[in-house]
Amino acid sequence: MSTENNPLEKYLAVPGAKTTLPVSAAKEGFSFEFVNEARKYFDNFHYQMGGDHALYYNLRLSEFLPTAVAAPADSVKELKVAHHFGNGHKVGQVRFTPKEDEMSLDEYVVHPNHRVQGVLIAHKGKIVYEAYPGMNQDDHHIWMSAAKTTVGLIFALLEAEGKVDVQKQVVDYVPELKGTNWDGITILNALNMSLGLELEETLQAITDPTSLIVRFFSAEFGQPAPGATQVEHWLDVLKEAKNIEGEEQGTHMRYCSATTTVLNYMAEKIENKPWIDIFHERVWAKVGADNPIMFHLTPEGTAVAHGLVATTLRDFARFAMLFTPSWHHAAHEQVVSPEVLKRIQTSGNSAAYKKGGTFHDHRQYFGEDPDHNSFQFDDVFTDGAMFKHGNLGQGIYVDPGRDVVGVYFSTNGYIAPYGEDKMAGFIRRAAKMLAGE
Repeated sequence: MSTENNPLEKYLAVPGAKTTLPVSAAKEGFSFEFVNEARKYFDNFHYQMGGDHALYYNLRLSEFLPTAVAAPADSVKELKVAHHFGNGHKVGQVRFTPKEDEMSLDEYVVHPNHRVQGVLIAHKGKIVYEAYPGMNQDDHHIWMSAAKTTVGLIFALLEAEGKVDVQKQVVDYVPELKGTNWDGITILNALNMSLGLELEETLQAITDPTSLIVRFFSAEFGQPAPGATQVEHWLDVLKEAKNIEGEEQGTHMRYCSATTTVLNYMAEKIENKPWIDIFHERVWAKVGADNPIMFHLTPEGTAVAHGLVATTLRDFARFAMLFTPSWHHAAHEQVVSPEVLKRIQTSGNSAAYKKGGTFHDHRQYFGEDPDHNSFQFDDVFTDGAMFKHGNLGQGIYVDPGRDVVGVYFSTNGYIAPYGEDKMAGFIRRAAKMLAGE
């Protein structure tokens, strides 16, 4: 991407912005010189490009941003390992399609163009596939937007408790946004990213240093947007969001992380507690995790729960298991009741979803069509399986019907030959194979 007048050109010229190191370098640790250089150039835009420095940021973000920590339950739920399943075929031999000339999962995971750092698949609460090509088992790694599922879950729990009415307006709970284009937008449409506002995270917007969404991300990091001199408050940035001409809320799914920060901020107002306490009480204190979960914060203390969340890979898998019949392998107490699970699975609008860019991108991930998005999950299939993708190649796949979960971490940037992420498709194929389909 070196054409004239390309807004990325000067940012890619910064040391550490491009990809020169294999992801395996993250397992070995980084030199003092490399770390100091990464610290010097740290900012949101530099991070999001997924270059060499991003390998360090993904594993050590607590060194750069304020961090809230929630401890797990007192005793660990040890995950059992069963690498082979009934018919003797290894999960690693699964192919995205049955064509013999295509990669297997084993080949995909270590291919240098996909920059996978860790992947885990579990069936009926037991690990059937686990690999760490670019991180160590005990490393904490950022979830990126896969973390939005934490916010969807909390809102489903708050709704079940009668503490929030998702048919009410966002501004009923976040009055700071009154008098802006957020007026009239319902919480349900915010949960399902159908705002009707110009906040969509298209590739063009994410890679444009002057876009509103880049300004929003920079504000969350406590840094001036590229080319600016002053740090903005993320809420002030969102007050400038314009309506999409001719588009009503609820009619088009348009992917937007900003709505998730509004939601977790809203939860704090509803509960009169910091987000970390809300999540700890309802979720993490019940999970038999190995380690704490980290939520990184804006300068004024708002949790960036739309993406800047970190755990180990196995603890990520334990969170995913909460949505399955095998929740007891991961937690000491049930967190997701059948009623809450159904609410999360069935609250989307298929027509609105299929008008959006996420549907058209993600059908390529799977080689089949998801039906809708719902409660912060990007994709829900008619069989009830759900998936949430994260920037730079993170993902959480939850398949309650087949009792399969899959989670993975990567540092996979936007610049060719990187960027294509089909891990979700491999995991869904593995889920079907594990179920004997």
